[in-house]
Amino acid sequence: MSPTPPRTGTTVPSPRSSGPETGDGDSTRPVSFESLRVGDCFDIDRDAPGTAVPRRCDTPHNAELVARLRLTGVYATDSAILDAATLLCREPLRRKAARQPAGTRWTTFVQYPYRTSYLFGSDTVACSLAASSATGGEISHRLQ
Repeated sequence: MSPTPPRTGTTVPSPRSSGPETGDGDSTRPVSFESLRVGDCFDIDRDAPGTAVPRRCDTPHNAELVARLRLTGVYATDSAILDAATLLCREPLRRKAARQPAGTRWTTFVQYPYRTSYLFGSDTVACSLAASSATGGEISHRLQ
């Protein structure tokens, strides 16, 4: 069975969290990417896929969540979900990157469910801009 192309992504409501915007400082505990809200800043934990370490946006951090979207369609593999999630995030990330100061470099960071989780109802895709490792891999402010 081949995957069907995703329909237009819909925005996923962001759950409330006691994360970085509460002013209570940084958390060193990873949280599920699904608990992040648009505008939340975080560090990428490459040792724990599907998680993020919340950070205050005015302190050094790796990335900021730009969009939370809902993945739709039927996918036969994890790779097909990755492709669909990447396509879904392309425009929101492009628009956000275009609003940043000239000369800045960003990488995209897309988090998505594995196929098994997707089959059980996990359909959130997190689209983030991350600081480029060429510039030290950290930013200390909210994106524009």
